[in-house]
This record gives sequence, structure tokens and C-alpha cells, in this order.
Amino acid sequence: MTERMKKIAVIGGGISGLVAAYYLSRHRDVVLFEQGGALGGHTKTCQVLDGPDAPVPVDMGFIVFNDRTYPHFCAFLQELGVSSASTDMTFAYYNLTKKTGYAGTGLNGLFANRKNILNIQYWLFLFGVWRFGYAVDFAYRNGRLKDLTLGEFWDGTNFSPRVLDEFVLPMVGAIWSAPDDSVMNFPMESFARFFANHGLLRWFNRPNWLYIPGGSSRYVQAFTERFPGAIRLKANVQAVRRLDSAIEVCWNGETEVFDAVVLATHADQSLRLLEQPSVLEEQLLGPWKYSKNRTILHSDASVLPPRERNWASWISTMKDSRQEDAPVSVHYYMNRLQHLQADNSYVVSLNPDKAIAQHKVHHEELFEHPQYSMEAMHTQEYLCSLNGKDRVWFCGAYQFNGFHEDGVRSALRVVRDFGEEQ
Repeated sequence: MTERMKKIAVIGGGISGLVAAYYLSRHRDVVLFEQGGALGGHTKTCQVLDGPDAPVPVDMGFIVFNDRTYPHFCAFLQELGVSSASTDMTFAYYNLTKKTGYAGTGLNGLFANRKNILNIQYWLFLFGVWRFGYAVDFAYRNGRLKDLTLGEFWDGTNFSPRVLDEFVLPMVGAIWSAPDDSVMNFPMESFARFFANHGLLRWFNRPNWLYIPGGSSRYVQAFTERFPGAIRLKANVQAVRRLDSAIEVCWNGETEVFDAVVLATHADQSLRLLEQPSVLEEQLLGPWKYSKNRTILHSDASVLPPRERNWASWISTMKDSRQEDAPVSVHYYMNRLQHLQADNSYVVSLNPDKAIAQHKVHHEELFEHPQYSMEAMHTQEYLCSLNGKDRVWFCGAYQFNGFHEDGVRSALRVVRDFGEEQ
């Protein structure tokens, strides 16, 4: 049946939509709809045009990937002829109240506070982090984490609360852009799988992290140059309507008919777009919720720890008095991540918990990230069953772990449904 579907609408210009549109366009007429003024979704490279380093391209959303756990995304870059280079993904934590922290950049960073060299409690904390990694890895490999949340797993251990407060919560919150209460409800098996695959449970044999010199938007530009289909920007899609033998897409006050549609949008957006969703679509897409995260590109290094040896590629900062539902505060040190040869320090701050000097702000975005509750993640193994029902397909990073590779994987699943080769 799919071989007769020649005109395809792909709604959503993030990584999932780009991959689906790219491969489907080999033998079909594809129209790609994007509600914003540019393609890319969470891929946004901002050109800083003021200051001593202008112009300098700085990524704000998608920044890094690796050669071990992003194989499909790496293959897509190769297909587009986009090169990459090595970087690091070191993590740092800093407590704004206690004015202490660490950086995983080596001994100099681990002992950023020199008093900790002779502090037995700090040594016990480091040993606790090491023990936690091995305990999670052992439980995961022996199938003991199914249907447990991170909070439930933690309650069954005897680790120091400091390991939770100064390592687990800041790191998990930074990775998934989630507040503490959401982190504690995170499915433990998924947590362990992600950490194991990314080498975060052990201190050795970690993947080689990569970035795209010149900015991640280079792959979006390469896609645009090679894509043979139509691209419609600022296309506000109001509804997707199923007909007996076609699909109607209502956008910007117009109506257009297609043989099929691929919804490469967030789960909640996909559900809203369907004029008459099925009961199963409501059951599988309905549980997905998204958090909004304020993201600022700036040159105000005062939001970072006062000691530069406490800096790393990404730095989680916390206050003792913060609420459990407060959004996580993370700072990405872009000079290190993108190897910027610049006089200024360029920082991307997610939900900053400290005021940023307004004259040092270069750009601001509001990104949405999926919240991985147990209820939402229980839908993942069934989401693919929605594909092809009444000419509608779904893809998006939410179908797996929420990262770029996951967006590509979900799109390739749709492409294979149409019988296309990658």
C-alpha cells in the first residue's frame, strides 16, 4: 500500500522531520512543514555579531554527540557531507550556598577546593559516587530495576545523601532538563541503560564526544541544499484530517491533500494536530508532558563558579534552599565545548539561578523537553503500533531517550515502513 503513497506531508522541522523527509523524498514528493522561521528544532546556532570575537557561531540547543551511541546520526552527517571534531563532555557541580563543588576534569577539578584534599568526608563522597555507579550497573545487568523509579531504587540503598544531592540529582537533571521531583520519578531501568551506554557508570572506557565545527546548524544547511522537496516555513498547521483515501492538512488558512502524513512533532503536539485521534492514539500520546526551559546565550562568566578549576563543559549549579519542583540550572561553557578561539567566555545557561547582566545577553530561546514519567515511558514499546493507521505515521526523540540519535532512530523506523533504504 505504501508504494502508492506518492505525496507525503512531514510536519515538524526538527531532526526527526529532517531525516524522515530526506529519505522519503528519494522516491516520493515530500512537503516539509515547519511552524518556525527556520528548520532545526533544538538545533540552533546563534551568530554573535557584537563584541571582540564577532562573528562567532555558538550552539544553543543541540551541541554534542558521540561515535558510540549516535551511530545513525553519524551516518546521516556522513550522508550530508558534514564533518565533526573531538571535544569533551566533562561535568561540574557547584553549590552556590556552600560555595563548594567539583569538576570531572581531572585531579585539579576534583579538588577545586584545595581543603578537600584532606577532607575525609569528601573522599567518602567520591567513593560513594564510584560505589553508586557499580551498584546501578550490577542491578541493571541482573534485571533488578524493572518498574522501579530512581527514588524507589534510592530508598533501598544506604548511600550517603550527599551522593544524591551533589551527583545524581544535578547530573540527571542536567541531562534531561528536569527538576528534582521529576528526576526522582524517573524510571530507573531507563536511567541505568542510558548511563551504561554512555559510559557514565564507570570512570573509564567512555565514548569519544564530538561537535560540529562552525555550529550544529551546518547539518541543517546541508540538508536544505540537498533536499529535493518543498519546505514551508512559518507554516502554522492547525489540523490533520483523515479522509477515506487521503489526508488533509490545514495550514495558514489553506487546505492541502496528501496520500500520507508523518507527524514529527512532540507527542502532545501530534495529539493536538489530529482532528479525530483514535482511542489508542490518546492512550499512547496523552501521557507525554513537556517542560519549558529558558535558555540564554551570554558572556557573563559571573554565573560560573568563582574558581576556573571548578569549570567544565557543563556545570550544574544549585542552592540549598531551592524547591524540589524548581527547574534545573545548567551552564554550558561553549569555549570548551566548541573549542572557540575567543576573548569572551561564551556560556549557554539553562534556567539560570543567578541574574545575568543584560548587556551581555546575546540571544534567548525557550526549549521544551519531554518529561520521562513511568506512565509515559510505558507507552514507548507500543508507539510504533500507531504507525500507518489511516495514513498517519509518528516519529520523535520522545519515542526513545529524547536525544538527537533517538529522533533519527524513530524517523528511520518510519522510513522503513515505507520500504525506503537508508
